[in-house]
Amino acid sequence: MRKILLLLMLLVLAKLTYAQSNSAKLVGTVTDSTGGAVEYATVALLNTTKGATSDAKGNFTVTGLQAGRYTVVVSAIGYQTTRQVVEVQDREERELSVALQDAGSMLNEVVITSRKRDQRKENLTSSITSVNSQLLQEQQQVSNNPIDILAVTVPGMGHASGTSSNWGQTLRGRQVLVMVDGVPQSTPLRNGSVDVRTIDPHVLQGIEVLKGATSIYGNGAAGGVINYITKDADAIKKFSSKTQLASTGSLTNTKESLGGRLHQSFYGKAGKLGYIVSGGYEQTGVARDADGDIIGPIYGMSNLENRNAFGKLSYDITSKQRIQLSYNYFGSQVKTHLSEVMGSIKEDRKTTAVPGTVMGSPEGTRWNHNGLLKYSYDSLFLNTNVNVSAYVQDISTVFVYSPTFEGGGQSTIQSSKKGLRFDLNTPFGFGSNVNGDLIYGLDLLNDVTSQPLLDGRTWVPKMDMVSTAPFLQLQAKFFNDLVFNGGVRFENINIGVPDYTTLKPYNNNTKTFGNSMDVKGGELQYNNLVFNSGLKYNRFDVFKPFVNFSQGFSVADLGVLLRRATVNDIALIQTEAVVVNNYEVGFASENRIYRVEAAAYISQSDLGSSFMEQNGFYNIIRLPERVHGFEVAADVNPTRDLTVGATYSYVEGKRDVNDNGSFDDTEDTYLGGERISAPKYTAYVRYTPIKSLSLRADLIGSGERDRFTVQEATGLYKTYEGRISPYSIVNFAASYRMSPSTTFNLGVENVLNADYFPARSQFLMFDQYYIKGRGASFTLGLTVEI
Repeated sequence: MRKILLLLMLLVLAKLTYAQSNSAKLVGTVTDSTGGAVEYATVALLNTTKGATSDAKGNFTVTGLQAGRYTVVVSAIGYQTTRQVVEVQDREERELSVALQDAGSMLNEVVITSRKRDQRKENLTSSITSVNSQLLQEQQQVSNNPIDILAVTVPGMGHASGTSSNWGQTLRGRQVLVMVDGVPQSTPLRNGSVDVRTIDPHVLQGIEVLKGATSIYGNGAAGGVINYITKDADAIKKFSSKTQLASTGSLTNTKESLGGRLHQSFYGKAGKLGYIVSGGYEQTGVARDADGDIIGPIYGMSNLENRNAFGKLSYDITSKQRIQLSYNYFGSQVKTHLSEVMGSIKEDRKTTAVPGTVMGSPEGTRWNHNGLLKYSYDSLFLNTNVNVSAYVQDISTVFVYSPTFEGGGQSTIQSSKKGLRFDLNTPFGFGSNVNGDLIYGLDLLNDVTSQPLLDGRTWVPKMDMVSTAPFLQLQAKFFNDLVFNGGVRFENINIGVPDYTTLKPYNNNTKTFGNSMDVKGGELQYNNLVFNSGLKYNRFDVFKPFVNFSQGFSVADLGVLLRRATVNDIALIQTEAVVVNNYEVGFASENRIYRVEAAAYISQSDLGSSFMEQNGFYNIIRLPERVHGFEVAADVNPTRDLTVGATYSYVEGKRDVNDNGSFDDTEDTYLGGERISAPKYTAYVRYTPIKSLSLRADLIGSGERDRFTVQEATGLYKTYEGRISPYSIVNFAASYRMSPSTTFNLGVENVLNADYFPARSQFLMFDQYYIKGRGASFTLGLTVEI
């Protein structure tokens, strides 16, 4: 009996001791930049299971804490995540006040694409647009297609094509290099224009678009860079999950239009190991226009099956060393048959689709595999940070069946990349008035790309490229106000091409085939030094001007040049690279209630690469080119609950046909619509009447572009030269957070059911592509987070 009583006393004492050692409490309030309460904010203590959610007044309480130091992470939708380190004593009630900054503030946000490391946007000397997680989620409520999302959110990006292909959707009139976490997705050796839509936006935490030619990245970045940033594996809790369900369909005619998608992710962090794994599946129904008719099937968005798998692991070896492994798979193919009902541009009759038999295999991206292994070491020597990345990428895309091949045929682009990137970042300083950092390293890339037909015939032979590119970039700040960015990159490229025979070219006028050509292969070599330099003055928030010069290097769609060869040796083909000189001036202005950014640019190259119809054939024209334009973007927060904004983009381009250095002669010609977009304007209103409800409306419009004359013989414009008539659509998105874990979403594309032809349908001048834009369509979704 005495032993039992002693045991009970020990248990009581242990419980009291435990209660005392876990009796600390953390209480506080979460507010926004104006002092208003932030409801449903997540308050978590890093590397513990402790946390709380703020109430309607922004108050929170975390109980049962042991004495010690904690990293408190506070996050909420629409705000920048913040971290604070606090120390609590035994039985203490520690108070904490947290003020969150609006995620819409763009000038001070951190970007990585500009110089391969994190830095403040205000310290950039060129234009960059960041699509943060909040904006990305809002746009996904309307469309899960990155082609549509970028057209709405990025000034300077061309109009959405209304199809699964981004052909004709250029950035400032030139081709863009698409990346995922710095891994190239584009196939510059044979640009198939399917690189924008190579990942599911559900796995992204943001998109960064660096505009204008850039010498920082390699082949293909003549117009800029789009870098998809995948979600980080640095979670707060040991285990969390996010389930996203959505139903989609047409509001003009629901018959066969209903579809759905599911995305499931699990993520967490246990000690030094962080992880995130996710999978997504989507099946769309038929896409219908404003009249309720099925949209023409060529590169259509009807009956698509989309699949995505993503995983990322990160491990903190030490406080200074980290290793990260990630993988992403994406596939998208048409899964049912629709045959086209051919329209007529001359008779202004749209092309539609009906169920029927389709020639060839399902079109689309059969697979896109990406693997990335990254190692980083902070402060290795002289406070130098080291990053080493090894990556692989393999993509296979099947294009539509075409009678323009002799006997008919279907092509496929197959591209495989292996790369290694090694860069170091060394900070420096001279007294208190000069500081900055130096980034230097080496990019190695092997890209093997070809475009055969599915039946085995060679259209574009295998091109085996090996690229070695050392680079150096400098950023220096003088007296905290004047920022200088500059650097160089040396491109050494060798491309091996075997002997091949061209396919017989098709004449669109005579509907006949020409003669094939036996071409001797060989090795093509490129050695180019490109550089950039820019200044920005940040003294006054009301006016922060910048000037910038940057060169871009691109092997100009070599595959098209090879497949159109009219000589018997590749040494005789005009395969010189395009080197673009990009001049830009602009400014940024921001205070508590508004933000304005504007830029004007001239982009010029001594040798261009653009299509032109000549006597029924479509040839690449290698003449000097000049592209110029400007962009303006403004956002205003008149009240805490309301944000309004607008953008305007204008771009124009010409060829110097007589090669005399002037682009204003009567012989000089405008670039076609496949390069130059009609003026684009957007406007939006975001309203948050209560913290749990967010409403947004977007206006997206195209101005007119009429630069060419109608042919007397046909009464039509030439290919790529069609007149673009103005049009506009309105999208609507609503999000209601029913509880801290459950959110209801509604999106409506083209809510006013505008009846229009997208810009690509107008400038192409092909009856087959004369398809209308999508009519009113809905997305109804539910998100559950645990």
